Amino acid sequence: MKNRVIASILAFSMLLPLAGCGGGQKQQSLSEKLLAEAVLNEENLFLEIQGVELKLHPAILTNDVNASIYKVSNAPYLDQEGDIELDVYDFRLDGMNKVEGVIQLTVPMSLPEGNIPGAAYLDEATGQWEPVAFHYDKATSSVIIKTDHLSKYGVFSVANEGSRRARIEFLGLFGDDKDEEFAAAIEEYSIGGVPGSQCLEIGVGAAGDALQIGGDILGGMVQGAGYLAYGEDVLSTVGDHLGSIGLLLSVVQIGNSIYNGNINEAVVGSLKTSFSYVLGKVTSKLSSSVMSASMASVAIIDYSINKFGTTAIEGRADIYREAYSIYYQKGRPGYKGSNYWFDTFYPMFNDPGMTEEELKAKIDEIVTSHCNEFWVPGINKDGVEAYMSEARENLKFTGGAGLNQGLQDTISQERRAILYNDVLPGVFSFIAQTINMNNENRLRAQYKELADYLNTSVSFSAKDPKKTYAKHLVRFSPLNDKALVDNWTGKIRDDGSLNTSFTLYGHMYAGAPNGIDIYKPEADLDKDAPIKTVKFMVSPPEVEVVLSEDTDKFASLVIDRTAEELTSTLLQVDEYKSAYYDDVYPVPLQHMLTQQPIPISEEDGVQAFLQGSWAAETVSGDSDAGEWSTSYRYDIEKFELDITNNQFLELPIAGTDRKALLLDGIGTYSYQVTVTTVIEGKQEALALFEKAWVSARKTNTTTFTSSGEVLLYSLSNAIDGSKPVNLTDTSIENLETTKIVLEFLNPTSQIHGTVDHYSKTVWEDEQEKEETETYDIPNLYASNIIKSGDKIYFRYPAQ
Repeated sequence: MKNRVIASILAFSMLLPLAGCGGGQKQQSLSEKLLAEAVLNEENLFLEIQGVELKLHPAILTNDVNASIYKVSNAPYLDQEGDIELDVYDFRLDGMNKVEGVIQLTVPMSLPEGNIPGAAYLDEATGQWEPVAFHYDKATSSVIIKTDHLSKYGVFSVANEGSRRARIEFLGLFGDDKDEEFAAAIEEYSIGGVPGSQCLEIGVGAAGDALQIGGDILGGMVQGAGYLAYGEDVLSTVGDHLGSIGLLLSVVQIGNSIYNGNINEAVVGSLKTSFSYVLGKVTSKLSSSVMSASMASVAIIDYSINKFGTTAIEGRADIYREAYSIYYQKGRPGYKGSNYWFDTFYPMFNDPGMTEEELKAKIDEIVTSHCNEFWVPGINKDGVEAYMSEARENLKFTGGAGLNQGLQDTISQERRAILYNDVLPGVFSFIAQTINMNNENRLRAQYKELADYLNTSVSFSAKDPKKTYAKHLVRFSPLNDKALVDNWTGKIRDDGSLNTSFTLYGHMYAGAPNGIDIYKPEADLDKDAPIKTVKFMVSPPEVEVVLSEDTDKFASLVIDRTAEELTSTLLQVDEYKSAYYDDVYPVPLQHMLTQQPIPISEEDGVQAFLQGSWAAETVSGDSDAGEWSTSYRYDIEKFELDITNNQFLELPIAGTDRKALLLDGIGTYSYQVTVTTVIEGKQEALALFEKAWVSARKTNTTTFTSSGEVLLYSLSNAIDGSKPVNLTDTSIENLETTKIVLEFLNPTSQIHGTVDHYSKTVWEDEQEKEETETYDIPNLYASNIIKSGDKIYFRYPAQ
């Protein structure tokens, strides 16, 4: 995708001795110079000077209007640093600041190779630049702005470093993807009701290039340098924004293609099916936006309205046609200008509840009624005869007998054909442009929401209680080649503290560093290796890191079994095959705990939310029964603990170099895991007349959930059973702690499983037969898996 959309600048300011970013928007006094003025009407819709143009559509003009263009000097800069200056013009229509429809503005601007165009309008009430729908026309080297209101409009271009200071909602948004990709995104949305993977892919491509952080923005956030750089809150929020951007970008692109005639009818046909589906659904927050922009109606107009059978009818120019035409001339009662048709039809296109057939029927009802009104007494208040008299005078003709219903219908049908073929297509195209302008404004609003979120400031603090690294140098890592390294380099204070802040975008742009490298005070950071690296995860509004702590203090629950011990019994073996057990659901939890210790503190108890996945090695072999293989995987969606300590007392054991722990806590747990086992086999099948081979696969998928209460306590013994245990303020006598116990109480559990069977038989004559079957696993009893009183044991001490 070749979208070119750039995010706002890194706002990174260290509160320790680091280089920072300064600047601010300069206060300037606006001045204006009149360039051109003229009276615009239906016959004269343009005001142009030196390539700067104001263009109207007859649908928004009912009277003459004075138009003018001014050149604006000393307008505010776009960016806070005052580096991005705009070429600004003030477009005016006397008495018309806002219209229903589209006003087209053109501003010439040469675009150097590699630069990105941008446009904005100045909100004079706030003094801030706001985004506007536009595109860059390479053929004329001009920025084409679509708007429904007039103001001061500015254009600019930026490249590389400059683009980092231009916010994405001000820059060019469009790529050159095929229509089918955008259509697939909308169809996916219409079925699921929310932006799906196709929308996300388009949004990722657009924003990744735009933000200059790579085409795989989410991949970079999740796997930057092989680590998790951001919390789930950041990943999900950015993902939602990207999906919304992908959906609306698809809608805008298809809208442009339709009214520019650059889309094929097959795509439009599939779109109409998708749109019709969405019309009957109340789904995500974007459904009303998409359908109120009525992409379906845009497709209907160009590919259906003109197929109503409106072929013009050639006939003799007789007295009745002359009278009929007089009634519909401009200035006569039957005349309806483009503004009338726009005002009449635009609300229908903006109605998300109107289906394609309803829209077509309503349009044709209104058009047909208009074409017939000449013949209807009461509507034609002067009567047909009055216009006949005028026609006779015009034609110097005294005849006119023989009017009948057939002739009336023929004459009305001729006007209907003229409207559909000559007049209404321009109105419908203008409606389409208006619809898409509104949709692009929605798209730019989505970009603004993303930009605002990525400009979220994150407070970063590090502390070193033991002051081990006081006065040491630090640098965030890893940094990419776009990072301003000095901005991510600093020095730890004498008291062992470090404080700074950065924006999410600044952090992403620099390579999503999630480590602090600590160097000796005299180190050369470009040559010497760090003496320690401390990892962290970014989750607004703040990140807190401990650089060193008392290593003797009990701070985590470490399970007392190894991963190998826990998984060694998962595989069952017989003389024919092997298979993994799929009904030992505590094993995934305990296995995950070998990889992820649970943090615990005296003040906060245990507040943990763990997730994890693991796949065993696929095992395969041969036997008399044929070839086989088996695999196992668990996916723990969550293991959540919320435990409050009633007692947490860790003291030295008198007369030893060890400690003892008195721990007593109570809380709740929640556990959800999905276990998937697969066994596959291939063998020669018994057959009467010819050989056959059968390959089969059995997939068991079970999901187990459980929640309830837990106790957390220490197991301790008297060192010498013949002596008492004594507790003082500074030590414990004759007591040692052997284990920490997590005990489950009153669990509420559920389990559900399915089996998917697949088999394929192939005979010698190459005939094939495939069979599938899916059914629930019977006799699954959740209450037997985690029972009240079941325990998990942790080491003490943890090391």
